[in-house]
Amino acid sequence: MNSYLKRKKSFAEFALSIWAALSIGLSLTACGLFAEPGYIAYTLGEEGSRAIAVSMPDGTDQRIITMDPAGSSSDNFAPVWSPDRQHLAFISNRDGNHEIYLAIADGSNFMRLTNTGVDESQISWSPKGDRIAYTSQSDNGVPQVHWLNLSDLRPNRLLFGSDSEIDPSWSPSGELIAFSVLDNNGNSTGIFLRNPDGVNRIQISQSNDRDPVWSPDSKQLAFVSTRDGSEDIYVVEIGENGPRGQALRITNTPGRDFAPVWSQNGQRIAFLSDRNGNVDIFTVSPNGEDLETLTRSPVDETSVEWSNDERLVFESITSGLSQLFVMNSDGVQKQITEGSIPSSLPQW
Repeated sequence: MNSYLKRKKSFAEFALSIWAALSIGLSLTACGLFAEPGYIAYTLGEEGSRAIAVSMPDGTDQRIITMDPAGSSSDNFAPVWSPDRQHLAFISNRDGNHEIYLAIADGSNFMRLTNTGVDESQISWSPKGDRIAYTSQSDNGVPQVHWLNLSDLRPNRLLFGSDSEIDPSWSPSGELIAFSVLDNNGNSTGIFLRNPDGVNRIQISQSNDRDPVWSPDSKQLAFVSTRDGSEDIYVVEIGENGPRGQALRITNTPGRDFAPVWSQNGQRIAFLSDRNGNVDIFTVSPNGEDLETLTRSPVDETSVEWSNDERLVFESITSGLSQLFVMNSDGVQKQITEGSIPSSLPQW
């Protein structure tokens, strides 16, 4: 048997073993300790030796999910919950490159999903939890969007071109992946939609647009654009054949408004802005009304995420280190991580 056939056979056997392990893991955790909306996953430590951790939103019951063998050290970061909250996908360099790994949320059944020889990033789950979209560096360093089935782990290119593709966002309906495209100079050429099971590609915006984020009902996309000069947030309605009407500009300041995140009920969009100097957290309705300032901090905030019950977790600097805070709907904040180790990139 030649080396190609050996590699193909071993890959297929490996994929089947992964799928079997996933199925076993689902049955073992069906009672759902982590299926509760409470646990927050995040990155713990300094770049180069980070770990994946989870804790309750009050900071209790902290658990380290990724533990390195004695005498070794790896960088693990950017955890993303599966839709059923039984698994965490994340990036790790424990085998060389930054690849995508998967673990049951209690840290068991740790497994590698990609093996490409290049770096992966920007994980986005399909709503059924059977596929993952992600950005992968090509051999010439150009990022391109791929997706894989967890049943066979075979990577699939979303498009075949020379431009950079970033920011994959799987629609909650499961039908489309939104993503940004950059030209060879790194300039945005627009936001596109693609059905991973088909051949259609729909351009929904022109240049200067990026960071698409779906509304929970898959009927709208929020995105960041500099089309009118400053960096602002826009919302566009999405129909079966693409955008419905013109995008609505929902923020309008000389500063930077960026990183939009939809609330779980679709009624608010949280975002970051430096309109008051430092980067603070704001929320606004999808129609651009009812703007609220949530933080007025002497330091920058980042990495905002919503919970199912409309609370927010975010990252802020305290005593020179990045730490995590939870904000209730009434605006009351609580710091949930502390000490000499930074915490970042929360996912609720």
